Amino acid sequence: MLLMFILITCYCCSKQVSTHNVSTKFPIQLDRVPISFGYEVKSQVVKRLRLEVESIDGYSNLSLVENNNILLDNIDIPDKGIFNFDVLVNFDNEGFKELKWKKIGGKLNINSFDFSEITDIQLPYFEDVSDEVGLITESSWKYGGPTIADIDNNGYYDLILNNHDKVATQLFLQKEPRELVEKELFSFLADYHGTAVGDFDNDGDLDIVNSIGGGNGLAPKPPFFLRNDDGEFNLASEDVNIVSGARGRSVRWIDLDLDGDLDLLAVNAEGMNSTDSIQHLFYENQGNGKFKTKRSANIENAKAERVLVTDINNDQIADLIMYTPVSIWKGNGDFTFTDISKEWLPQKFQQMDFINAITDIDVDNDGDLDLYFARGKTHYQLANKSLNFNQESGRVDLRDEGNKAITSFEFEAEGAIVLSSQFLWTRGTYSGTFPFHLGSQKDTFFIKNDIIINDTTHLKESISISPNMANGWPEERTENGWYLGYLGDGKWRMELLRTQPVYWGIRLSIDGVKEITPKGWQPQNHNVQDILLMNNQDNFKDVSDEWNIPKGGNHWGVTRGDFNNDGYQDLYVYRFGFLKSRVTDWLMVNSGNGKFDITTSHTAKDPNDQGHGDMGQAFDFELDGDVDILSGSDDNGKWNLYGNKGGDNNFVLARVGYSQKENIDPYSAIVIVESAEATFRKRVGSAGEIHSQSLLNTVHFGLGEIEQLKKITVRWRNGEEMILTNLKSNELYEFPTSH
Repeated sequence: MLLMFILITCYCCSKQVSTHNVSTKFPIQLDRVPISFGYEVKSQVVKRLRLEVESIDGYSNLSLVENNNILLDNIDIPDKGIFNFDVLVNFDNEGFKELKWKKIGGKLNINSFDFSEITDIQLPYFEDVSDEVGLITESSWKYGGPTIADIDNNGYYDLILNNHDKVATQLFLQKEPRELVEKELFSFLADYHGTAVGDFDNDGDLDIVNSIGGGNGLAPKPPFFLRNDDGEFNLASEDVNIVSGARGRSVRWIDLDLDGDLDLLAVNAEGMNSTDSIQHLFYENQGNGKFKTKRSANIENAKAERVLVTDINNDQIADLIMYTPVSIWKGNGDFTFTDISKEWLPQKFQQMDFINAITDIDVDNDGDLDLYFARGKTHYQLANKSLNFNQESGRVDLRDEGNKAITSFEFEAEGAIVLSSQFLWTRGTYSGTFPFHLGSQKDTFFIKNDIIINDTTHLKESISISPNMANGWPEERTENGWYLGYLGDGKWRMELLRTQPVYWGIRLSIDGVKEITPKGWQPQNHNVQDILLMNNQDNFKDVSDEWNIPKGGNHWGVTRGDFNNDGYQDLYVYRFGFLKSRVTDWLMVNSGNGKFDITTSHTAKDPNDQGHGDMGQAFDFELDGDVDILSGSDDNGKWNLYGNKGGDNNFVLARVGYSQKENIDPYSAIVIVESAEATFRKRVGSAGEIHSQSLLNTVHFGLGEIEQLKKITVRWRNGEEMILTNLKSNELYEFPTSH
């Protein structure tokens, strides 16, 4: 064990590190075992860690831990080469710390690292308040984030949770402050996808639309439309004439023709869709409680399943960012859109793929909206030659696609191995079986809950396989399934054989492994680089490096909010993690100096989470001036509400209702807060979007030390304005509705 009591900066490669009683040389080589050292924490407990890492073998992950306190949680080293990191770590308290560097993946060299003091950053503190407020949910698959809005019109935000196909879409109403009550929306299961809320008939309450899958293109379905009838939600798709269907993914309420009422956009997957072979469907609000389908050339067949509604040119006409691949469409206010991708996007990002989520964020407080792209690989893309091996725990997690193929690997184990977590993602076209074949005799069985049975789709528990049970290797392997053989001297061989397309994906975990070697294939590299694009009013510029965007990763969601109320908008980025284990999401604190200070050393996490980072929304759940986070954990995890405990900085809240003259709803309204020191601008909508849309009309602004405000202006999308002047911080101001 290498012990270093570090008291001064660690310099670059090959320099010595001065210590109390020992010295060592860089690079520090990380291969099989963790490297330990000591560090004395004085003064500030939050430190800046600058780190240079050289990856020798390819992609890997690096952690810094102090007993059970994970200071740096599996930061992604995306490939071979040298990478520099600038991150924050929170030691929680002062004193001597015994620390460990740990890695998963290929060999790493730490060429240099140093801790330094920070004085101008406030990290927010979160607590999981899910149980306390009544957010009791079961583990489920998710579908691209929640919808947040004041659905029952009592001034407090409510939650719509999207759980895909095993749990029906859920509605949690905040009837009293900090008290959630679940109200059933659907009494049946379906292939539920994205949701959105909007007052389509201008009666003062919010109606709900839920996008529905189309049976892999074989059974196109229109969205479920739930009309709000005095607080009761009634399925009324045919009543309002939403009858055209497709492979539903995302839904959005937008005033597409600027006539004051909300129209509906349904973004769908490719495949067999409507009778006109249109991929994306537009429903025009007739103003009489009915819709009719509307054509919109070019954009109606854009190759995308996800969409962000935004306003990149500040004309208060909704623009659309369609993805993946990405394309930018300027709204014309007449149900048509102009593709401005080539003019606005840097050439290397045109048609960029692997985008899982987007948020619009004014990172530099200049009044226009920049774009953050959270990028990664989806379940389907991960289900192809994916392998995680944690050498410290001896666990292998494997995913592969179910198409015709053979996947082989060899591994070493000292004794028996343990098989668990088999999952066969049913395809619908395969009716055969998928057994385990052991040893040269090909002893064949199916496993479920440690019991040999005739058929299974899941190995939910685990079963131990000794060398004697799997002795030898069969020369002939012609049947579907897993082949497992013990070759002697602690060596094993395994083969995953598919003679035809059998499943969408196949998963298995193996414990007790010392080494593993794929034969004839390379495990898939899951790393994809996030992008931050700065709005220059007529184009976007890539500023990812300057703003210290995390290196690599597999990110599934992003939401934004001023978590420490310093006047600058921050980001929360959801990390998928490993195939069978969660890692901490990125909290990215906007320093106000042209960069993000990024950390995994925060408290918006559940140590018992068994899922993967998916998507959420940042919003002020309690209306106490501090931005909280609702997070969904996918495959299979729960929903968690992380309450922000706040700090010393000031804030202001502006609740936007309906305009006084023409009764225009809050969507796309602009809120401008002006003080002697600064001007802040936000648009009413979501805090990041994948398949669902939120209506965050109680708009939050962090103010830092600002106490007096000159005025707050609300400008609705029809141009109506309302201005309040001579205001104080730390208050909620109403811009009243006519209802």
